[in-house]
Amino acid sequence: MRPKQILLLSFMLLLLFSGCTEKQPEITSGVDACSVCNMIIDQTNQACGFVEQGEFKPFDSPGCLLRQLDEMKKENQAFPTEIYFADYKAGALFPQKLTTFLLTDHIPTVMNGRVLTFATKEDAQQMSKFPDEVITDFQGYLTLRGRPDKRVMIELHEESIFPEVVSVSKGDIVEWSCISTNSKTDVKFRIQGYEEIGEIVVPTGGEIVRIRMLAERPGSGFPIMRTSDGKVLGMLKVSGAHTKDEESM
Repeated sequence: MRPKQILLLSFMLLLLFSGCTEKQPEITSGVDACSVCNMIIDQTNQACGFVEQGEFKPFDSPGCLLRQLDEMKKENQAFPTEIYFADYKAGALFPQKLTTFLLTDHIPTVMNGRVLTFATKEDAQQMSKFPDEVITDFQGYLTLRGRPDKRVMIELHEESIFPEVVSVSKGDIVEWSCISTNSKTDVKFRIQGYEEIGEIVVPTGGEIVRIRMLAERPGSGFPIMRTSDGKVLGMLKVSGAHTKDEESM
């Protein structure tokens, strides 16, 4: 049995044995309307939704659902625990923990959401044809497409950055806008302790490079290091509790 078939079978068995009192959410094409833009949903393979106070709220695209989550975050409301996305190939709804996201600017999407969702990572990889497309999970989608909690402007000089210390809070989605004053060579740097961001290349000529990160690990000093020689140009400070016990205090 192929891995995709195993995943689909496991999900159906989970639904069967998790209790008959909970009904699997469904979205009816041509009948249900988006809870944000009120458009009638006619492409259910790009739809999604979440359960709030026992009621399933449908959305015509992940983009509309993301706007709703951004508003909830702005109002300090907790995110729903039951969020579902449609498999682009089959149309069935899957929990967000089982969903793979393909961020793309090359495929027409509902409401220009620029994202497709899949039940398996394999299907997302098969759909992806361009090097600038990103395959990620739900948290990655929130980080790359959600509303930033903090925006920082960084000037990279030959031997330092301004400001020297970037301070954010744990859990923040941070958007960096980086510009170099070095007229000779591109500036390449990385943030030690946040290796998942990778190397950041800021070219000469004043072009602004924007990156996003989720500040999920607290610490008073994550060095911002020049890749070529390891020189520390500045520091990232992430405030917040290190453990759940600290959060509860």
